[in-house]
Amino acid sequence: MFTMGLAGLLACGGGNGRDDGLVLGSPSDQLVRVSMAVRGVRPSIAEIERIEDDPDALPDLVDEWMHSDAFGATIRDMWAEVLLLRNDTFNQLPAVGDLEGYQLDDMYQGTVEEPLRFIEHVVMTDRPFTDIVTASDMMTGDVTARIYGVPYDFALGGWQLSSWPDARPKAGILSSAQVWRRWESDGSNFNRGRANMVASRLLCEDFESRDILVDGGVNVADEQAVADAVQDRADCVTCHQALDSMSAYFWGYKKLIHRNYVADSHREYGCAFDWTDGNTPEFGPSYLPEDYCYPIKQYNPADEDDWLLWDLRAPSYYGTPARDLSEVGQLIADDPRFSQCMARTFFGYLSQTDPDEVPFDIAVDLQARFEDSGFDARSLVHDVVTHPAFLAVRSEEAEHPVAGLKTVRPEQYARAVQALTGYRWMSEADPPSCDSPGRSDVQRFGTQCWGAVDLSVSDVYGFRSMAGGVDGKVIVTPTHNPTPTKTLTMSVLASDAAGRVVDTDFALPPAERRLLRLVEADTLSEKAVREQLAWLYLRILGERVKPNGDEVSASLQLYKVGLQQRGDAPGAWKLTISALLQDPRMMFW
Repeated sequence: MFTMGLAGLLACGGGNGRDDGLVLGSPSDQLVRVSMAVRGVRPSIAEIERIEDDPDALPDLVDEWMHSDAFGATIRDMWAEVLLLRNDTFNQLPAVGDLEGYQLDDMYQGTVEEPLRFIEHVVMTDRPFTDIVTASDMMTGDVTARIYGVPYDFALGGWQLSSWPDARPKAGILSSAQVWRRWESDGSNFNRGRANMVASRLLCEDFESRDILVDGGVNVADEQAVADAVQDRADCVTCHQALDSMSAYFWGYKKLIHRNYVADSHREYGCAFDWTDGNTPEFGPSYLPEDYCYPIKQYNPADEDDWLLWDLRAPSYYGTPARDLSEVGQLIADDPRFSQCMARTFFGYLSQTDPDEVPFDIAVDLQARFEDSGFDARSLVHDVVTHPAFLAVRSEEAEHPVAGLKTVRPEQYARAVQALTGYRWMSEADPPSCDSPGRSDVQRFGTQCWGAVDLSVSDVYGFRSMAGGVDGKVIVTPTHNPTPTKTLTMSVLASDAAGRVVDTDFALPPAERRLLRLVEADTLSEKAVREQLAWLYLRILGERVKPNGDEVSASLQLYKVGLQQRGDAPGAWKLTISALLQDPRMMFW
């Protein structure tokens, strides 16, 4: 069954085209790699046959795939990882007040997807990708609309274009509620984390990567000492001159919005407070309890100049004056560092390479093409996945930072398995106690029920980070290597999916089945079983083999073991399909 192994995978395409020492995979190998990168699904048999008939058809297939929902999902997955937004282990905003009746997964999906849906919209509607930092509109669902008072047609439902109703400067994701709720600024951070996120994720200029030695140190527990040091000490000024000037643009956003603020504002204060007793609110100056009631007041123009209270630097974009984040967004869009960073980011994500390690010549070439296309993200993706370095399975010369096998991401594996089998790895229902009115957390925060959870893309209940993904808070770098937990996670999902598809397929007419189209539940003919196995190799692994070939013979032995152990053909098929779904060619491409 596992006759190919890693050595065989590495040898794929050994005699194929070379570009500066790069050994490219065969046309069918390239088809699988690009399909998985762009869509997260295996190519169909029709697509395999198309590439067999015309090895030059790949660019046209890429163009077709980039109009699919699966490609839109890939864009969301990518930017969730870049911006570290999908962090379901972080306490969700409570389903109280206007949000009563929603479950916690509704709250999670309805908030975290807000900026991701906007980025997807920009890409899928062929808007210039600079719109992600300059646009005046945004995307909202019903949850975000209720939380922040965003205009929304509840009768229509779904995700809709809208605009922020408050005074925040409009600048694409730089105006996003969820971006600045995720990238909070507590204590004496003074919005520096937010500024560094912009610099590192949008310009590939990470302030934290700079080597700075502060002689004698600074008492970081003293906010005023920190504020003074970044102004007066030369070893601090080097970095903070640009960082603090960028940070100054974010003072209008609340430092943080935690669930206890929202819950207490509703439950304890009733969304109002009598200030006649002279008490200072625990939320901080100008942060009133009613600000945290739905709809939350996230942005307050009165706070925009609070950097003056700490005698910090005036706002500017690397020394260039800008009135607010709208002007900053335009400066970012015009900054050549942005276009090169996007070239590195897209190439890095799709090829599973650290953006900083993308070879300079590749980054510059992709940057020029990206700019010439009018910042068309689909054009950039096309150039990435058809680049020889992306398609190379190895390099004949020195070790190459890009060439080599790619490891399936948890989101990709889940999508591929679902496309093949129709199975989605969902959790069981919440226990009845999750909504018990006697629980103190329910009394304070409202429901603690999550509802159904996709275990492949969840960390609070699922196995995303165990399978190599990120959790957005603690695990912030994906693992692109095989690990025991990744293999274990895949094996459980594969086993469950195989069991479901076999039962489902044999209950349907052959033409409507997903995988078992050439056999029935009582078929024991070796010839028929071999033909079905060869078809499964093509459909699942993208490899054309002969029914009487060695690969099929190896799988037939596994099938016979299944017959022996499980007593019938459906049981044997469950074992065999489960093994195919765990084949190294499913994990590596």
